[in-house]
Amino acid sequence: MGFSLRTYSFPQAKAEYLVDDDTGAVSLTLLPEQKEPAFDHRREKLGDPVLTRIGMDPDAWHVGSLVHLSLTHMTQGNGAGCTLKYGASTRALHLQSQTREGDTVITHLLGEGYSVKHILRWAGTCWSIDTEFCNTSSSSMTLELLTSFSLDNLSPFGTGAECSLRLHRFRGGWSMEGLHQEDTVQSLNLAMPWTYSFPESERFGGVGSHPVKRFFPCCVVEDPGAQVFWGASLAAAGSWQMELSRDSDCFSLSGGLGDREFAGWYKYVQPGETFAAPRAWVAVGESLDQVCRALRDISVPQLDRQPASEQALPVIFNEWCTTWGNPSHARMLRLAHRLAGTHVKYLVIDGGWTNVLPGTFAQGGNGDWEYARDRFPGGLRATSRALRDLGFITGIWFEFEVTTKGAKVYGAAYRHMHLQRDGHVIATGADRSFWDFRRTDVQDFLREKVLAFLRDNEIGYLKVDYNGSIGLGCDGAESLGEGLRQHLDAVLAFFDRLREELPELVIECCASGGHRLTPAFLQRCAMASFSDAHACPEIPVIAGRLCKLLPPRQMQIWAVIDDDQSLDEVSYRLASGFIGRLCLSGSLDTLSQAQFSVIEQAVGLYEAAAPAIKCGRTHVMGEGSRYLRCLTGWQAVTHSCDGLLLVVVHCFNQAPETVVLPLSGCWQLAQSLQAGLAAQVTDAGLIISGRDNTGGVYLLKPAVQ
Repeated sequence: MGFSLRTYSFPQAKAEYLVDDDTGAVSLTLLPEQKEPAFDHRREKLGDPVLTRIGMDPDAWHVGSLVHLSLTHMTQGNGAGCTLKYGASTRALHLQSQTREGDTVITHLLGEGYSVKHILRWAGTCWSIDTEFCNTSSSSMTLELLTSFSLDNLSPFGTGAECSLRLHRFRGGWSMEGLHQEDTVQSLNLAMPWTYSFPESERFGGVGSHPVKRFFPCCVVEDPGAQVFWGASLAAAGSWQMELSRDSDCFSLSGGLGDREFAGWYKYVQPGETFAAPRAWVAVGESLDQVCRALRDISVPQLDRQPASEQALPVIFNEWCTTWGNPSHARMLRLAHRLAGTHVKYLVIDGGWTNVLPGTFAQGGNGDWEYARDRFPGGLRATSRALRDLGFITGIWFEFEVTTKGAKVYGAAYRHMHLQRDGHVIATGADRSFWDFRRTDVQDFLREKVLAFLRDNEIGYLKVDYNGSIGLGCDGAESLGEGLRQHLDAVLAFFDRLREELPELVIECCASGGHRLTPAFLQRCAMASFSDAHACPEIPVIAGRLCKLLPPRQMQIWAVIDDDQSLDEVSYRLASGFIGRLCLSGSLDTLSQAQFSVIEQAVGLYEAAAPAIKCGRTHVMGEGSRYLRCLTGWQAVTHSCDGLLLVVVHCFNQAPETVVLPLSGCWQLAQSLQAGLAAQVTDAGLIISGRDNTGGVYLLKPAVQ
């Protein structure tokens, strides 16, 4: 088989396009700059003696493709039910042109009555990929698979016969976010059989409007022999999928919208029309942490453009775990007076500020967005101005994408404005239904009830919650999956409108905690709720997991402090918040002076440590148990930047008497927060000693020589 390579260099890495001389097929390989592929050494035929004897020995590998797609009028591949890749729609693609413009490589592929434009763009830490399908024929086409990215020919350093590739994934789960899962291709049963008859694929993803359900839309493939890692992340707002598949000696990692088989999505593309897949990001490196960091930091440029109030990473206070759905003007003012003069900047009024139904945990009756006059007798503007006079920015909670039973807009007169499936209004959980954001009357209603409300009441912080998924999809398009995609595109456009019309508004993304921790939302928001883990010992472990997946400066972590807690527990919970953005809650207005003094100390230390959280490199160490409800051992998270080293330590059950953290360079302890722990800097490093179930924070600066 003849092929040629086109190589494009980028900072510390290169992109190589492999082109089949006979068919014009094109695939993409990413390599660290000092690595070279081994395509020339690959076998061309499988070489099985039985098949060779009868003249049916198959090709051992093929170039692969930049893009995998499936059109209903063309022959599928031989993996239906397992994968829609490898069909005639993909095989027909061949190179038309390829150009480089600065940091962008644009490749045009031609098929049979259709074309694909593939745009690879250097994004500072990794590459972005945009894929556009165009129907150039005179007839409608039905697209049922279109990948956002595809990295074929894995690994470029060997063959399937000798392959030891590993797939790294990160699991979702309510209050269990971020669990790292590592599988070999053997354990996934993707290893090479005696011959190649059917493609095999590990297809995984999320279905519905909670994109982080069982998995995050981010994964990494490792070649341990070559010590090279390839990673990918998707801008998924709804259903998505990734696949690690094998059709020969080579593996293919691809992903994009959940396809027809996986997520009920297909799309009619009319003559002359173009359809763009969601953006993807891809990276290559020599460690899992390096690749995850490159993909994680795609949000940083957007964070640098957040409102000025965000640049110092101020502490948040959210009263959810204070009133548990019963906020009031009087209670907010008591809390504000207690917190006045600290680094706390945002005071957030959470669910329950509206006329909610009793006994519904602030959920029933939402959608009309009328404030509770008995608890806010002067209105929200009066509360906002009173808090501003004390130095705070007022925050408010909304779940504006839904309506719940008890609200006027939940009733039959508004049925046509809600998402439906098979002609029935979609309702989930405790009688929650969903506005159809494709409708102008819905947008007009929310423009008044949300956007105008925020402006009129001088609200500077918006917590956007989303406590249900609509599932497979909705009516209003050719497929349920396409209806879901269109609806969520309109939701994202509403987020964009909020930012455009209220440029100083700080937006927090929450979806029962961490069900929307994807670039589609993270790049539109200043912060995201890391989890719904409010007041439990596993908080630092969940936060430590998530350091691989989103910037710590964007990860809002609960520290719920109540008056029945010991000083050890107060310190433990406060320390968790230093892994990312510290969010206080609990009965701060009724704490003893000793308890509140620990909070004052923590808030002051957080102000000094913020530059390391904002710009530092993060490393997670320890031997804590994977069993969240029965933690053992210890964990340390470090954030380091020029002149600052922040160390956050937690000791769980059966922790060692001392923990030694090696230090690079000469450091001295500048500030600390600890109860039940003690620390000292020695030639061996930072030595921590103390009791089980304790936590501490240590800010180190270079030692004076």
